[in-house]
Amino acid sequence: MLHYILSLAIKLTVGLNSRIDKYIEWSLTKTGRAALIFALLALTLFFGLNLATLEFDFELEKFFPKNHPESLLYKKHVETFGYDNDFLHIILENESGVFEAHFLSDAVAFEASLDNIQDVICVYSPLSLQHVIKSPIGLIAFPLIHSKNPDKFKQDSIRIFGNALYKSAFSEDAKSLSIYLTHSHFNDPESGERLLQSIRENAAKNGIHNIRLVGKLSAAQTFTELIRTDFSNYLAGCLLLSYVLLFFIFRDYRSAALPFFISLLVITWTFGAMALLGVKINLLSSLLPPILFFVSMSDAVHLISAFSKVSDARQGGLCKKVIKIVWVPTLLTSLTTAVGFLSLLWINTEPVQVLGLFAALGILIAFIITFTLGLLFMPFIHHTKEVRFSIPPKLSAFVTRYKKQLLMAAGLVLMLSVPGIFKLKVDAYLLGDLPKNNEVRKDFDFADTFLGGAKPYEISIEVGDTSYSIWDRRVMGEIVKIDNYLTHEYPISKVRSPASVIRYFHMVDNGGINENYQLPETESAYRAAIKLKNNVSLQRMDKLVADGAKKARLIGFFPELGSHETGKRNEKMIAYLNSHLDTSLIKYRITGTTYLIDKSHELLSKNLFFGLLTAILVIGITLGLYFRSFKLLALSLIPNLIPLIVTAGIIGWFNISLNMTTAIIFTIVFGIAVDDTIHILSHYLRNMGSHKERLDQTFHYAGGALLITSTVVSLGFLLFLFSGFGAAFYLGLFISLSLLIALATDLFVLPVLMKYVEK
Repeated sequence: MLHYILSLAIKLTVGLNSRIDKYIEWSLTKTGRAALIFALLALTLFFGLNLATLEFDFELEKFFPKNHPESLLYKKHVETFGYDNDFLHIILENESGVFEAHFLSDAVAFEASLDNIQDVICVYSPLSLQHVIKSPIGLIAFPLIHSKNPDKFKQDSIRIFGNALYKSAFSEDAKSLSIYLTHSHFNDPESGERLLQSIRENAAKNGIHNIRLVGKLSAAQTFTELIRTDFSNYLAGCLLLSYVLLFFIFRDYRSAALPFFISLLVITWTFGAMALLGVKINLLSSLLPPILFFVSMSDAVHLISAFSKVSDARQGGLCKKVIKIVWVPTLLTSLTTAVGFLSLLWINTEPVQVLGLFAALGILIAFIITFTLGLLFMPFIHHTKEVRFSIPPKLSAFVTRYKKQLLMAAGLVLMLSVPGIFKLKVDAYLLGDLPKNNEVRKDFDFADTFLGGAKPYEISIEVGDTSYSIWDRRVMGEIVKIDNYLTHEYPISKVRSPASVIRYFHMVDNGGINENYQLPETESAYRAAIKLKNNVSLQRMDKLVADGAKKARLIGFFPELGSHETGKRNEKMIAYLNSHLDTSLIKYRITGTTYLIDKSHELLSKNLFFGLLTAILVIGITLGLYFRSFKLLALSLIPNLIPLIVTAGIIGWFNISLNMTTAIIFTIVFGIAVDDTIHILSHYLRNMGSHKERLDQTFHYAGGALLITSTVVSLGFLLFLFSGFGAAFYLGLFISLSLLIALATDLFVLPVLMKYVEK
């Protein structure tokens, strides 16, 4: 079977070589040149016109694990209770304290104006909340805050800060309060931005100047703005840096222009295709410009490098010689790099998959454009000066002489790196990617510090026996266990649940005294609270209980802890509840936006492993078929695993956490780094003579191009250091470092391994 596959691969290669010869001859004719120029111009115009429709977006839901059981259950939960993230905490501050007449007057007017804003569903605020008590003549309600009567401010504040329900809307220093607003679910960023702008305008009109808007909308708006800014900066940086580097390397504007224009066309075609398919630029796909710009130009660099070293009097003969030298290795490197990016499809979240898919598409487009535009440029570049980057002739002698020492050095580096790998952990902070001086991040930090947090936390509940309802006392006793754990052990702030409803009505039934905000201790007191609940219509009731009181939810807020710490707390809570709950009465499940995003990160390490393993297997099989040797297959993989191990070790030793962005370092690096190995092995196997002589020829013909591509690509990824996102900074830093380690491995370790394989 293996012999058949190898024979088929050989025949396929021979057949392709024959077709390439015919393609080259045709491309050098007037008809061929005209057809290629027309095709390039037509496709560029077609895709370029679509660029105007390219949109930017940041949707938290797209970071959910696709088609995962938890995601599917959440969809059903949303159908019953609605989205848990369609809210805003509107935080109002006053340095002299919120219990100040002028401030409260403005705040009350501002709150009243919110109901008139389009897409606002409900506004819950301590400013308009009524304190209710039961009296012999019925229920009596009076304002929680007497905003027009300063004489009662002290009494109001005592009541508020003595009640767990009321005080959750205030900071402990009484200098800020929170208005909770729910809004429509938006599928486009423009609607959310319009709502935020309306709220800010209303605040200004009513004299409110210290306002913080904390929620998904404000975060999404900031992320979208930064994505748009980073994307523009990346494009500008690519255009400037790439041409400067290429001109410095080639010392000829024509030679520098070829890879530059190839990369420019790749960007145009790829993003044009995204716009055509309605794919929006998100946090991860905004990284594509440097990836495509610098990785795609490596094919052209190898083409130009070969031209500078091959001579032939006939133009057609020169083209055939050069193409035969570079086209198969270039095809292989394009395929292996594309496979590296496609392995990101294992990471089951849409933004990562979009990045992998379109990066792979761009790499393959680059190969096609290189061998069309490259043939058109050939008459203008065949007199180019030899590139100034080259490997010193003494390197082959050094490698041959110190082969044992080099292997020992590589082994030592690996030994030091491996313990760091065991220190790696997946940990993600949603807003941790934002700069520390970002205003929205400051607002979220403020909510975390003074108001108990702004990340939603949700647990869904349903009765274990349908003969019971959520309001049955035995069932409520189990709900209280969850409620208490969330409030006192986790802890979660502002917990709202059916238990908090019962506590509230028990307080109302007992004179509205703060100490009575608790679960009734007797059956008669419990029935009295239920009776009051049934006689009073509460806006929030339908959001807590549904399906004929067979299902319920517990919702609250907590600060940004990171996915790792949140996962540990969830495990601890689940262990407690599983040992204390009567599961015949209720069933529970953690759900919600926060949980699902953390679930994506929880699955990240496993998906990353399978993705990387897939890339290694596919690339290994491809190289094994091309080199027709399993020894060479292993030889080609070893030097490309070294930079992954070393980089992973460095990340671990420096306690840098992996998240959705930084985790893709390894698959990207492997797909790119193997390119240099392929070019070295292809040239080495083509050469004749002793090991040192073959190395000399390999370094002469391929060494300069390797140095150029590795330098240019590494410097290109350093553009991420200027990103507004922290994760992109580490992505650029460690990809650049990994590629330099890969280059060093190919120059100092691979030649030694080739010698041992020969033996």
